[in-house]
Amino acid sequence: MNSIFEKYKRDESCDMAREWLSKYWYWRDEAEKKKITLGSPDFDGQPKAKTYDPDRRMIDWTNAQNEWRRRELVLKYIASKGDEHELYALILDNRFVHHHRSITEVRMKLNISERTFNRMQKEALWEAARIIPTNVLVEK
Repeated sequence: MNSIFEKYKRDESCDMAREWLSKYWYWRDEAEKKKITLGSPDFDGQPKAKTYDPDRRMIDWTNAQNEWRRRELVLKYIASKGDEHELYALILDNRFVHHHRSITEVRMKLNISERTFNRMQKEALWEAARIIPTNVLVEK
């Protein structure tokens, strides 16, 4: 199975995956900003200063919702693969997606050595790069 992915640059692909995962809060904030709300009715019929297309706003909100949920689904899928992959998902979640914690804090929480942590983080990023729905794999 690794022969399929030999045509990709591993380090650059992992960097792209890290960047993609790190945008979780950006998309979460965008979804909250574009949340659909009801305004008061317009009784006088006169145009107001700001007009917007309600369909465009709905589409933007849906796209933002989709983007942050995709990141959670990638983590959920990685965790579903087994014991070691559950650690991969925890590392990615704590380092890049939800919490942005330091390496030392995550290592202490998971009770693993620094060398093991670095190896597992590289493997977790490669695992994520292979399954991220957008194209983050960089060809050689």
